Amino acid sequence: MKKIFMCMIAGMFLFSAGACGGGSGDASYSGTEPVYSSDERLDIGMWVGVSDKYTVYDDWGNTTGQVVNLTDDEFLERYEWIADAGFTIAFPGYEYMLWGTETYNKKCLRAAHEVGIKQIISIPAMNSYLQQVKGLIESGAETEEEAVEKVRGYLQPYLDYEYADALYGCFITDEPGADEFDVLGYASKIFAQAAPELCYYVNLFPVIAGGAQLGGSSPISYDTYISEYLEKFETSYLSYDHYPLKKSRDYYLEESFLQNMEMVREAIDEEGKNRKMWTFLQSISFGSNRALESVGDATFQAYSFLAYGGDGIQWFCFACPPPFDGAGYFGNDALIDRNYEKTATYDYVSTANAYLQALMPYYKNFTWKGVMTSSADGGEGNFERIERMESAKTLKSVAGTEDALVGVFEDKEGREGYMVVNFTDPGRKLDNTVTLTLEGAGRAVVVLNGEKTTQAVSGGKLTLELKSGEGCFVIPY
Repeated sequence: MKKIFMCMIAGMFLFSAGACGGGSGDASYSGTEPVYSSDERLDIGMWVGVSDKYTVYDDWGNTTGQVVNLTDDEFLERYEWIADAGFTIAFPGYEYMLWGTETYNKKCLRAAHEVGIKQIISIPAMNSYLQQVKGLIESGAETEEEAVEKVRGYLQPYLDYEYADALYGCFITDEPGADEFDVLGYASKIFAQAAPELCYYVNLFPVIAGGAQLGGSSPISYDTYISEYLEKFETSYLSYDHYPLKKSRDYYLEESFLQNMEMVREAIDEEGKNRKMWTFLQSISFGSNRALESVGDATFQAYSFLAYGGDGIQWFCFACPPPFDGAGYFGNDALIDRNYEKTATYDYVSTANAYLQALMPYYKNFTWKGVMTSSADGGEGNFERIERMESAKTLKSVAGTEDALVGVFEDKEGREGYMVVNFTDPGRKLDNTVTLTLEGAGRAVVVLNGEKTTQAVSGGKLTLELKSGEGCFVIPY
């Protein structure tokens, strides 16, 4: 898998710098193939990274009571698996998500450095202090300058560490209610002064969370929840989680999957600070959410997110949490199982991550404008919950034999690009012939499954054959 991934990445850099197009704001379709290049990569993170030990479970999911401590070589080997699977950011192991130790954190940073990725760590004492810092400053017990220095003090052992180059940021909390935003948001500004180059990591609830979850004692709407985060937090991104692949007797999609993307995308764009949009996507079974059964299960989720201009994918999970964590039951089917061996999901997500990175030399040159759809089955409830463009400047219509989602983008020269997705649950294994009606274009660049081709636009129409779970980035010329 590492060899395949590296070949794809190497292929990206064959394209020369810049983008060829017409005048500013109005692309000229002269028949000359546009050439794009970008050294930006997609941020790819995870939930539940690699611990320095694991608990042994039997075939029925019961603990045997045996705990296996990983050797340094075994720990580094798991980090090599992370890098080989295309991840760019590692998270702490289950036991250390909130309770990192200096020894463990430094072990992670060294391993991340060795394999060429970044690492998020947890510093419990700093997190505890950040919960208090607003009250301390407002009461006069400390000055802002003193608070900033204290936070630097918590970070200093890692900033001075010889493998500090691998440090991406610090895990703060997951799914806080808006009643926590005053404290956490204030702390984010202190943290930003202490370490402006580091990520202050907070992940938000999905749109399906109840009003009391979102607002605590004062239930609020999801729109308000997102807008309050943007108002109060000093972060370069907004991260949330939402998991679409469901199964009872049949396969079905969560109906608010796209709605959540749209609400976050529009809030970020309205704010105008160019924050990155990150999301978690599923790579483990839990509750009614099913395990991944194919590469298409992974790519479907990710391509749908890219259709809304997403900047970062995080997979839930890399390593399996315990069967029951006190809140929910989990399968043993993440990328590595509870005995720290690879599963079929490892190959599915590794392949998907490679396909995603192969899009980036093109995708990263474009800005999101909106989405268009073609509906044979209503997007399993998703399309009725979102706003859709009827047509774009060059793309006049979309027609699919099954549901299709098309993200509409524009580059700095005014040329359009499209993220075209077979928007059917991959478990249903439905192929989709998608036809784009394009004005003024004779050919198109198509990037599909890690490969770039050019295709003819015949009679103003480009026909794409997308298998279950597939998506492609299209640039007409």
